[in-house]
Amino acid sequence: MPRRFAAACLVMLALVGCGPTSVAPTTGPTPAPTATPAGPTPAPTSTPDPAAIYAAIAAQVEQIRGLRPTKSVAPVLIDEAQLRANLTREFDQENPPALVEASQDELIELGLLPAGTSLRQAELDLQAGQVAGYYSPGAGQLFVVSRSGAVGPTQRVTYAHEFTHQLQDQNFDLARLGFDTPDQGDRSLARLALVEGDAVTTQTIWTRDNLSTADLAQLLADASDPAALAALERAPAFLRTTVLFPYTGGQAFVASLVANGGEAAVDAAFRDPPDSTAQVLHPDLYLHHVAPVAVNLPAHIAAALGAGWHELATDTLGELQLRTWLEADAVDTKTAEAAADGWAGDRLAILAGPNGQLALAIRVRWTTAADATAFVAAATTALQKAPVGSGHAVGTASSSTTDVVVAPDSALAQRLLAALGH
Repeated sequence: MPRRFAAACLVMLALVGCGPTSVAPTTGPTPAPTATPAGPTPAPTSTPDPAAIYAAIAAQVEQIRGLRPTKSVAPVLIDEAQLRANLTREFDQENPPALVEASQDELIELGLLPAGTSLRQAELDLQAGQVAGYYSPGAGQLFVVSRSGAVGPTQRVTYAHEFTHQLQDQNFDLARLGFDTPDQGDRSLARLALVEGDAVTTQTIWTRDNLSTADLAQLLADASDPAALAALERAPAFLRTTVLFPYTGGQAFVASLVANGGEAAVDAAFRDPPDSTAQVLHPDLYLHHVAPVAVNLPAHIAAALGAGWHELATDTLGELQLRTWLEADAVDTKTAEAAADGWAGDRLAILAGPNGQLALAIRVRWTTAADATAFVAAATTALQKAPVGSGHAVGTASSSTTDVVVAPDSALAQRLLAALGH
């Protein structure tokens, strides 16, 4: 999980930022045009000072969000080439190659990435095509992307979003949310949804109150940039879903918090953040303190596969990623959502063997036996249609616990399933 917080989709920046807003129509008679006075043509108006623009936006965002900065961070305008260079450098600094490779192998084994895909390259291509700006807590830096070097409507909206991240960091310490924990992918995604949902909500209010009709038209035009749209279209569906979720799902989650307690409830969530995407997808789980259950896989399951096998990495998929896996592998959206609903907790292990062989074991706990049954049916269909290894199986460990295994062949899959207690 990258340690930066971005206005990370120009398309979503515009659609989320402008969708719920409206510009009030002018009422009353249209005023008559004023006559141009005789005499010399007035001198052109000077270009507004960017620092003054940022200062005005900051003051407005502080008022909207009810937070104050503890120190100033000067925004830096960068072009797209500098953005890609920054993203590449920070990605490589923050993501150990072994963990990136493990995640890549996991996604390929589940059919979420085509074989031969570089996860690193796919993520960088998507980010470089979509990121409009970002705030980096560790470096205390805030960047806004501008092709022309001017601070237009898109840059102003982006700054409103990123300044919200600055306020979050300086008031709540974003590092406390634990985005760097390598085996808690679902928790990190849920907490990112809180962070981005809050920023989108604030940005939306700022946009509604401060952009003119012409500004909104320019914002939508920027969001319709063919290169940005092409980058989004090229990205694997799984990456698109996980990139957009913190903004769309996060905004809905924050709206539920505000409805139940105002901005104070959002502030409280930063001190007691969500622990799963299930809590974001179903805010009542968060509001009623229904935490995910801890799920453990049996020790030494890699040894059951034979000599040379070892555990490469572990993680938690969560409701959103399980739903995305089912849907990506030809299970329709409605069935995938119903099959992932009722998730209570899970654990995944990536196992590596001789000659580059890989296997996966996923244990999922469900709220009810009916939830488990629905998942088994959908997962069986997904595995039959997915371009995964020839060995795969789905089993029921108990009435509310299911196991999914993927292996190079059916014999290894059955051996792994036996190691899980079947």
